[in-house]
Amino acid sequence: MDAPADLDHTDRRLLKIVLAGPRVGVREFSRRLGVARGTAQARLDKLEARGVIASWAPTLDPAALGFPLSALVHIQVAQAKLQATCTGLAEVREVLEVMSVAGEFDIVCRVVARDHSHLEEVFSAIIATPGVLRTRTEVVLRRRVGPRVAQLLDE
Repeated sequence: MDAPADLDHTDRRLLKIVLAGPRVGVREFSRRLGVARGTAQARLDKLEARGVIASWAPTLDPAALGFPLSALVHIQVAQAKLQATCTGLAEVREVLEVMSVAGEFDIVCRVVARDHSHLEEVFSAIIATPGVLRTRTEVVLRRRVGPRVAQLLDE
């Protein structure tokens, strides 16, 4: 993948427009940029191929889907079991993300649950995953700053 510095001013403007309204379509992207439709499409294709645009999928809110409780689970993994443990964690439907990290723990998972009782069931499933030695959990009270990347496009 090319370095982020390889994004020119038009790419950055296009990405900001895409983030603000991904459903408006290529014709509207080109109109707002002041370029031909083919140019906008070619730039979008290039950005997708480079992995800058990772997905066009909608962002769903777990709370609106009936999973209002969220937690971060830090996991210490048995030696040489990292990949097998990650594979096992991916089978727990309430595990939304699994990230390997440096530090006291080896993995951090973002999990959701319907309520505290359900969260205990999720913890049990995580603890039963092969390779899990020890966990530490932090319940999320409120997201103060959401996932964001638009500010990285500022020059």
